[in-house]
Amino acid sequence: MLNKNYCFCSMFYTVILCLILLLLLLYLGSRKPKGYPPGPRWLPILGCAVEVTRLRQENGYLFKTCSALCKRYGSVVGLKIGTDRIVVLNDYESIKSMLTDEDCDGRPIGPVYETRTFGSRKGLIVVDENLWVEQRRFVLKHLRDFGFGRKSMATIIEEEAQSLVEHFKKLISNELKNRINESKINCNNNDHDDGQIYKLIKKEKVNALTDNPSTNGKQQKVNDLYVNADEYEEVKMMSQSCPTMVIPMHDAFGVTVLNTLWRMMAGKRFNLDDKELTHLQRILTKLLREIDMIGAPFGHFPILRFIAPEMSGYKSFLETHQQLWKFLREELDDHKNTFIPDSPRDLMDVYLTVLNSNNYSKTFSESQLLAICVDLFMAGSETTSKTLGFCFLYLVLFPDVQRKAHEEIDKIIGRSRPPTLEDRTRMTYMNAIVLESLRMFMGRTLNVPHRALRDTKILGHKIPKDTMLIANFNRILMDESWGDPEVFRPERFIDESDNIITPNKYFPFSIGRHRCMGENLARSNIFIITTALLQKFTFSPVAGEKPSSQDFVDGVTAGPKPFRVAISLRT
Repeated sequence: MLNKNYCFCSMFYTVILCLILLLLLLYLGSRKPKGYPPGPRWLPILGCAVEVTRLRQENGYLFKTCSALCKRYGSVVGLKIGTDRIVVLNDYESIKSMLTDEDCDGRPIGPVYETRTFGSRKGLIVVDENLWVEQRRFVLKHLRDFGFGRKSMATIIEEEAQSLVEHFKKLISNELKNRINESKINCNNNDHDDGQIYKLIKKEKVNALTDNPSTNGKQQKVNDLYVNADEYEEVKMMSQSCPTMVIPMHDAFGVTVLNTLWRMMAGKRFNLDDKELTHLQRILTKLLREIDMIGAPFGHFPILRFIAPEMSGYKSFLETHQQLWKFLREELDDHKNTFIPDSPRDLMDVYLTVLNSNNYSKTFSESQLLAICVDLFMAGSETTSKTLGFCFLYLVLFPDVQRKAHEEIDKIIGRSRPPTLEDRTRMTYMNAIVLESLRMFMGRTLNVPHRALRDTKILGHKIPKDTMLIANFNRILMDESWGDPEVFRPERFIDESDNIITPNKYFPFSIGRHRCMGENLARSNIFIITTALLQKFTFSPVAGEKPSSQDFVDGVTAGPKPFRVAISLRT
């Protein structure tokens, strides 16, 4: 009996002690570190997740939520969401201080950043210290061997831009053929006698219509289409007018942009209508809408991976990455099967050469190569293509900007030859359009998170080790100091002498050691693709539709909401 009472008491006190310890841990977890930046009150376990979620629902977008927190607590805001300490920086001084501080050069850790690359942090974007230094140096060095940053890269970009131009021409040509076929059907449904037959229109001229809607005022002709006098006038007007095609424009650039990088990375390009790639890019786009730069629910609350994998987004995140890994694994296997050690075709071959040697750093591995592919694939498909989406959204909404761009292109390049990167130094207005497009994109986006590698300070605020650090670029690229930040006005980057100028706080590709390694490629892509398309086409709103410049798709990076444009060949 005594032993039973003793066991019961012992168990009782153990339970009580555990509860006390749990309550103590919860209490300590809800206390902010001394000197930590101001921010919402922390609750046990949740931190300030409830308040951030409320503000997110109220403001609609993450960058607006961060700006709302800035107005309430100041330029440096301290948060805790689940297990993650997060500091959001909202002005030029604090952002610059963080981006140029070696103590803040880390990248975030946790389930989100490990799950995306086979269970541990790998690749180029979200790694740090020695792994990042070695792999970044290797990739940059050998990408240059295959054209990155050199004249041959310009050739690749120019070829891909022209491929997109031809794709759009084909769409317009097909639309015109469909209209003519419809007219033919209408004609065949009518009763004709020989006296009604007015004209025979030659079919071989159909393709010429797309490049030259009229020739010296003479009517173009289409074969095997007989029309009476009334019907002839309808076809005549159709062929003399410039045919228009309505296309979705927000995601028209993904394959083109990816090809410019993938040709150097893996020595191949994809067709613009490649169904597998298009499907993969669509599910990636969907995935990147469901998480953001701060993370995902299963990252802030890791236990949710096991008790609520679907609700927390973990299942979708993992399954999407598995499809991407499968796609890239097939590319790698194809390279391994056709690999010739002494004749590297691309970066993937060079990396395989290292792996086949007996002397290489432990940072090199096949999984690291695949992780590099993941990073380059997603970066190539995501950021530049969204910038181009914003660019053409605003070119449609601000037709005077498009008109001025047409005028500069006609003056400097003309219509007979495609644009090249060598034209860039002579085209002030087009360069300004590139700068303004980047401002509109990054002005709705947060930077790739940094992490404090050790205890440090930012503008006097104490930042504990492993705190995630977020720069809200909206507060430096879209604040009121720009005068009219929501207006697409490339002239803000042009001085009185017609030279390009940029303010100190304009750094859409970041600054410091983690400045974007693809900056030159991105700028070149945006310039060439935009110039090539504007040289040949006019982009207009679709009748009855007006895309919004204030509604975005939120996520890892912001993008314009799906919109359509009416595209026609310039006459």
